[in-house]
Amino acid sequence: MDTALLVGLAHRSALKRRMDVVAHNIANMSTAAFNKERSVFRQHLIDVPGAAGTVGGKIATVMDHGVVRNLEAGTMIPTSNPLDIFINGRAYLSIEGSDGQTVYTRNGRMTLDADRNLTLLSGEKVLDDNGQPIQFDEDDIDISIATDGSISTNNGERGRIGIVSFANEQNMKRRGNSLYETDQAPQPPENMTEFTIRQKAYEGSNVNPIESMVEMIDVMRAYEAASKQSSGIEEMRKDSLSRLAQVK
Repeated sequence: MDTALLVGLAHRSALKRRMDVVAHNIANMSTAAFNKERSVFRQHLIDVPGAAGTVGGKIATVMDHGVVRNLEAGTMIPTSNPLDIFINGRAYLSIEGSDGQTVYTRNGRMTLDADRNLTLLSGEKVLDDNGQPIQFDEDDIDISIATDGSISTNNGERGRIGIVSFANEQNMKRRGNSLYETDQAPQPPENMTEFTIRQKAYEGSNVNPIESMVEMIDVMRAYEAASKQSSGIEEMRKDSLSRLAQVK
């Protein structure tokens, strides 16, 4: 086993993975309610062969352990659309996914479809606190969304948006850029101090473009340095083999 080659490959693989995560963050800095991510690695120890089949020691490399989402809320972006909402607090909207399963999001950019169902801009239906789609009549106007998610129009109450929370948000799996699925049982917010709804606004991405660009440059430089180091080791190996071949 070529230990130097193995360590070099592990280092570059980790840097490539980190670059992929940073690039994904930058690509979604304009995506509503997108949470930036960071790659997580863990140390992996490998045995170094010694004489006569013994273990000569251990050497540390890195292994991809996954990604962690930054759960800090994005910037509140005001709009003129009465259907847009910003969630202040750690809560999610209940959404009917394209496969009919309930998924969740903090993306509050909404509209009405051809059947006057309340939907996300991407077409998924927003559910009420009973798990049913929210539909408006043709003569419903002056739509108002209260701080607790209750919806009313000129014709009276139209229900309440399904707002839920989860014990472990990091275990929620991303579906697309702003939808999440989870096996956890959703919990309704226990009281009004846990969240509030702001109408005519939505949550932007929490990606800081300057920080992300600086991180990308750092990763690129680290990858170049790792590549040069591996090339240097390879040149030393070739030189050593050349010198051994000349020994009589």
